Amino acid sequence: MPVHAEHLTVPAKPVQVRSLQVTDASFSWTDSDKAEARASTHQVLFTADSSSADGAKYIICILREDPGTPPSRPFRLDLLQTDEIPAELRNGHVISGMPPHLQPRPDNKVDVIVSTKSGTGRAQSFWQTVLQPLLQIASCQTPPEQYGLVVTQDAQSVRQYAKVIGDSPVARTIILLSGDGGVVDLLNGHERAPSAPLPLIALLPLGTGNALFHSLHKPCLNDTSTTGPTPLVLALRTLFLGVAANLPVFQATFTPGSQIVTYASPSPIDNSQASQLPHRQQVSSLYGAIVASHGFHASIVYESDTPSHRVHGAKRFGMVAQELLGLSHAYKARLDVRPPGPASLGELERDAHETHGYILVSMVSNLERKFTISPASKPLDGKLHLVHFGAVSGHRAMEVMMKAYDGGKHVGVKWDDGERVRYEEVGEVRVASDEDDERWRVFCVDGTIVQVERGGGMSVTRADRELLQVLVDERIRRP
Repeated sequence: MPVHAEHLTVPAKPVQVRSLQVTDASFSWTDSDKAEARASTHQVLFTADSSSADGAKYIICILREDPGTPPSRPFRLDLLQTDEIPAELRNGHVISGMPPHLQPRPDNKVDVIVSTKSGTGRAQSFWQTVLQPLLQIASCQTPPEQYGLVVTQDAQSVRQYAKVIGDSPVARTIILLSGDGGVVDLLNGHERAPSAPLPLIALLPLGTGNALFHSLHKPCLNDTSTTGPTPLVLALRTLFLGVAANLPVFQATFTPGSQIVTYASPSPIDNSQASQLPHRQQVSSLYGAIVASHGFHASIVYESDTPSHRVHGAKRFGMVAQELLGLSHAYKARLDVRPPGPASLGELERDAHETHGYILVSMVSNLERKFTISPASKPLDGKLHLVHFGAVSGHRAMEVMMKAYDGGKHVGVKWDDGERVRYEEVGEVRVASDEDDERWRVFCVDGTIVQVERGGGMSVTRADRELLQVLVDERIRRP
């Protein structure tokens, strides 16, 4: 995938503020035309200190989001120019120039990936309306530099990009305007030379579930409140004020004959008839940073990936889940689990179930902002946890899912007949499918679907090497 050079454009002229007042979690201002306006302090991204430049000292950057507007205009960036800012608006969110990881230099490349098909298709608008102006504002004291820009054309764009930059000897920051699929594509398309520095990714959650972002920012998000900063506000604060940390990664290994299955067209040419048919690619292993699964979760992802379902955004998962709950399919499979610790000290133990409903290995806490699949998982801890239950009724499966939305309370669920939700830290999980129908022989790795042959399966362990760094809020970085 070619990386185009992109010069930053001049942003909209900031509004000169005459007066500014803060009350509780909101603030109001009057501009030079004596017009009044109001915003929440939770909408403030940061304040750029431009005291060495001409004009006013500060530019307050505010993001307003309206998901009800057309995809081409869901965002509004307000820029307020002022000589003074109240202490309530500082809160550590003041920048003086561009942070080093966002400075394009000969020894540090900065690329922006705009995933046009992620989520509901808002990434392009976000780049043009919000991110590009913010980068220009932050670099106001230096000449505009060139950023690498990748606007995805098809399902292979990010992997092609990853191959192009794989052997680069210089540091690189990748600003990812996508969902979780962009991360897994970087992990599996990227072939880094041993001496090359780890690429640093910045997550701007514009996908459907955004599991990795929500899990990394869980200490900064209030799952039960709608009054705090939105995920995109937090993401932009992390982009400009965050710190780098190694991203924990697992490896899923598949038996011979396994294939990646996708409905996303591999060609930029739109062929409606072809896009309704699955595309297949041989695979032996995949790296992931979120989850690997078999059973109910994998089937939801697999069967909601068709073009007719994707137009519904996150709602597609619920639509397909209802259909699958009605079927209550019992997945014939063998499940073997090894406890955490050195592989030489722990043996694989066979789970007693011959049929299963849900098998999921997670490296993160959340699959969605309010869906806590692994409550014991902490940001960057690198631990794998298994969530499992047998072939239960649709009613019981729904009960488990609803409790996961209630702060992860599903991990203590037990029923009178002895069936329960199994939840524990693990070192390795192996699953082999005994299904005759290929529809049920599917596995999921961070949203990528792999179909195996009868008797085939997947093994999941912590990866033995680092592949990426990720920007995180300074409050959650481990020592």
